Formats: sequence, C-alpha cells, structure tokens
Amino acid sequence: MLERIFESRGLYYVVAIALIAVMMLPIYWTLSTAFKPDEETYVFPPVYFPKNPTISPFKLLFEYYPFSLYLRNSIIVTATTTLIVTGVGMFAAYGLSQYRFRGSNLVLYALLLTRVIPPLSLLLPFYILVSRLGLVNTLTSMIIANIYLTYPFAVLIMKSFFDGFPRELIDSAIVDGCSRTATLLKVVMPVSATGIASSAIISYLWTWNEFLYAFVFTSEPSAQPVTVGCFDAIGDIFVNWNQMCAGAMLAALPGIIFVFLAQRYLVQGLTAGALKF
Repeated sequence: MLERIFESRGLYYVVAIALIAVMMLPIYWTLSTAFKPDEETYVFPPVYFPKNPTISPFKLLFEYYPFSLYLRNSIIVTATTTLIVTGVGMFAAYGLSQYRFRGSNLVLYALLLTRVIPPLSLLLPFYILVSRLGLVNTLTSMIIANIYLTYPFAVLIMKSFFDGFPRELIDSAIVDGCSRTATLLKVVMPVSATGIASSAIISYLWTWNEFLYAFVFTSEPSAQPVTVGCFDAIGDIFVNWNQMCAGAMLAALPGIIFVFLAQRYLVQGLTAGALKF
C-alpha cells in the first residue's frame, strides 16, 4: 500500500507544490512587507496580509535615498559586464573549441581553476589591487570584478555548444572564402544563438545580484549598485523593513522581467550545455 502511494504521480505533485510554496514564502513576505504601512510592519503578532496596503515605502525610497542613482549604476555595470563577457568570451570559447594550439589545454585548465577558487577568498587581493589602481568607489572596479566572476563560466558554456558544431560546415565556409572570424559570425553564431544567449543571461543575473564585492569596493552613492543601496534602510538603531523590502522588489524586478522574456533560451541553453559537458 505504501509503495503504491509513493508510486502515485499525485504524490509527486503534492511534494513539488509544497517545496515551491516553501521557496516562495520569503518572496511573498518581502512583497507583502513592501506594501505595509509602518504600523503593520512592526506589530506583533505579524500581519501576514496587509490590511491597509500603501505605496509610501516605494515613494520614500526615491525621496530620502538616491535610489534612481543606484538603479542607474546597476544598469551600467550589468550591461557593460554582460556585453564584454559575452562578446570576448564567444571568441575565446570558439578558439578553444575548434582550434588546437600550444597551451590551449592550459588556458582551459586556468579557466576551470578560477571557478574552483572561492570568490570570497579573493576579496582582499582584489581590494588591494583596486585600491592601488585608484579605482575604489568607481563603476570600473565593479565591472572588472564581475568580469572575473562571470567570464570563465560564460566561456565554458559557449564552448560546450561550439564543441558540438559540425566541423564540416566550418571547413566549407573557409573553403568558400570566409575568414575564421566571418565563419564564427555568419555560420556558427546563428546556430549557437541559444548557448550564447544562455551565457549572457547568466552573466546578467550574476552581475545584477552581486553584492559582496560591490559592498567592499564602494562607499559612496555615486558608485553603489542597487543591491548595496538597499542597505540605506538600515540605520544605527532602527531598520526600515518596509522600505528595504520595497527596494528589494524594485531590485529584483528587472531580473524577473529579463528571465521571463528569455526563459526559453535559458532552459534550452543550460540543458543542452549540460548534455555536452
């Protein structure tokens, strides 16, 4: 009898729904708190459903904090990092996949090694480097750090797609007069668009959500991204929880929209890439 229950498909649906509900609970609590007035935010027992929903926490974000500046900084850093990582990484992945040269395996192992080292252990060396270059409190320092964090992973994802590309098509394009660069741009890239898009999406999300390096490298609003800007709601003796949650929802909104629009490429890219590793 017990085996039949566990073999039932309905049980799997129940377990899946329960797990999803548990994972969505923090998101719901953040969303509901973002619309609570102060008297409902700090009351005990807590208010699970806002009785008098308000958008005042969102207004206060832009009235008392330079939140629009934080959003601008995040957009600049994320867009620049994604473009550089995807553009440069595509050529690196194509070269490592389709052309063998002396030291190519060493380059590949070096990329893998950068992902083995925990990013937290490199925080102090990175800060010393950025400080000596005079890049503290600049968007450039965050762009450099995020390129380091996302570039190896993007190259490995795109390489897995290029590895499965038919070599005959590349040779035919070269015979027809295409250069290696033209072959990549005109023949390989359109077919491998799913893998390139998936690596760009992952780089975008990783950079947009990055907090630790940005928190250490920046201390002025002119360079802080939105993930660090949400910390403005934390005072010395008081925490504006509803304003912090409102900032968190605004910070998450671009990523949610981006993933919603590009989820097909993300799922296909990660699935195909995993099968080719």
